[in-house]
Amino acid sequence: MKSILGSVCVLSVCFFLFSSRAAVADDTYSYIYHSYYQSVFDDGAAAWPDDNGDGSLETPYPITLIGVVINNPEDMLDYVYDGETNPAPKWQTFIQALPGDEYYDSTTGVTYTLTGDYGGTALYMMKNNYGSSAEHYTPSEWLAELARIGGATLKCGDIVRVDALAPGMSYRGKYNINEKHKKSDDYNFSITVIGSTTPTAADIDLTYLKNPDDGFIFDDSRQTGCEYYQGSLVHLEGLEWIGGDWTKLGSDDAVVAVRQLIDVEEGEDYYLTFDLVVGLDDDLYDASIVSAIESGAKFDVTAILDQEDSVGDDGLKQGYRLWLTNASNLTVVPEPGTLALLAAGLVALLAHVWRKR
Repeated sequence: MKSILGSVCVLSVCFFLFSSRAAVADDTYSYIYHSYYQSVFDDGAAAWPDDNGDGSLETPYPITLIGVVINNPEDMLDYVYDGETNPAPKWQTFIQALPGDEYYDSTTGVTYTLTGDYGGTALYMMKNNYGSSAEHYTPSEWLAELARIGGATLKCGDIVRVDALAPGMSYRGKYNINEKHKKSDDYNFSITVIGSTTPTAADIDLTYLKNPDDGFIFDDSRQTGCEYYQGSLVHLEGLEWIGGDWTKLGSDDAVVAVRQLIDVEEGEDYYLTFDLVVGLDDDLYDASIVSAIESGAKFDVTAILDQEDSVGDDGLKQGYRLWLTNASNLTVVPEPGTLALLAAGLVALLAHVWRKR
């Protein structure tokens, strides 16, 4: 198997280069690219150094990531504790690599090198951590932990510096920044807002993510296909709903299937399909939107390319999906007949105005 960096030797060199470029808080933190943190072997398993499963903090050592927040946390998971309806809240947001060659962090006076980075990373935390109940946050501890990371105030467009002590775990094909599901401060991560911008989205169609046979494009070098875009925003147009209940607001299975017609200049056109997770923004469930989409109207989305491969026996090269978190990233395209009616209405209105003159 191989990683994106080719060998342990190259990994070590990159560690040295990154750690020598920038120190955060002190020199125990190493600045890491998203594309490196998400590197994989040829079976899709994470190539980022693990802790050998023993919970040790010896390797990997603390890291820093720089990125822009690409979803409002409240639009992705319900992190508000309620003993009856939500006794086990979870919090998550994604940050994607910033464009450009460098970024100056005025809070520390450090300039970060960004050249060539791509993709993004999920930040995740849960109240009911794995293991014994001693690892579970009490309601007050959960509120305090959310406040510590700024979880309820973070918003899309925030440029952040994430300093992670543990740092993180591999989960179903991607590496997440989290606390390794432990309460100890030794496993904390922190989020510092250091600026703001408008996140950009890659303008693609499904041929960037799937082969003509509708199989996922998996490239362990992460230079093409789903791995290249994983953790970042993509923009797709002309999607059609083909299955799944769009109206399951807030449920874990609020996943629908969509397809896109691929126009072939010389040959037969064909469809590619993809799963789409529908987020928690109430406006995504407006009756007129749901009715139009489930009646066949095409729509455009700007969504996060996520991965959760629940079957790891054959490697972690499946389970890619789109995550639409906010209604501002959804545009329902009127049908030709609707456009004709609108045009006719506009002509009639103009004629009426002209007669009154």
